[in-house]
Amino acid sequence: MIKNILIIGAGGQIPEVLIPLLLEQADLNVTLFGRRATSLSYPAVTKISGDAGNVSELVNAMKNQEIIYMNFDNKKITRAVIEAMHQTGVKRIIQAGVLSVYGEVAEPFATWNSRMMGGSVAHNRGVEALEASDLDYTYMRMTWLYNGKRKDYVASPKGEPFLGAQITRQAIAQFIIDNIIGERNDVRASIGLWEPGSENKPKPDFY
Repeated sequence: MIKNILIIGAGGQIPEVLIPLLLEQADLNVTLFGRRATSLSYPAVTKISGDAGNVSELVNAMKNQEIIYMNFDNKKITRAVIEAMHQTGVKRIIQAGVLSVYGEVAEPFATWNSRMMGGSVAHNRGVEALEASDLDYTYMRMTWLYNGKRKDYVASPKGEPFLGAQITRQAIAQFIIDNIIGERNDVRASIGLWEPGSENKPKPDFY
């Protein structure tokens, strides 16, 4: 069965890795939405330029969609996306987010991460709106990202300590694909994501 996938914020670095993987799937239709989506060079996709903070523009982009991938974390815009999903009847969303939304980052990484992020808890994030909604959401609490070929990841549920200091964008894209094609089913879940072997590092290797 064909699934229709909408990517909000399609010009970002994770979509740069994710979109080619989606296009390898014969049973997916991909729509790209963003401020300059029509200028993106991907073939065989629908492209809609628009403002993710504008509910009516979001509603137009979401018609006939089944899964939303939102490539950034902004609570105000997340609320607009949720409103548009209610209007269009779309239930499934995967959102790129940040670690430390619960103060869950463990030492020794916590000290460095808190210094870099300006606090031990990341406030005013989209996960707050998603958890209060009735949507089938997956919120990705991603650790520090880098470009690399590794696709493996640790997926840590809410309530467990956050241990890993780094992960590739390729691995994040793989996690998204796994949820889209049914290899995973992280519904109504806030998932911490890091690279196996990066546990208990004081900071990412690339810093």
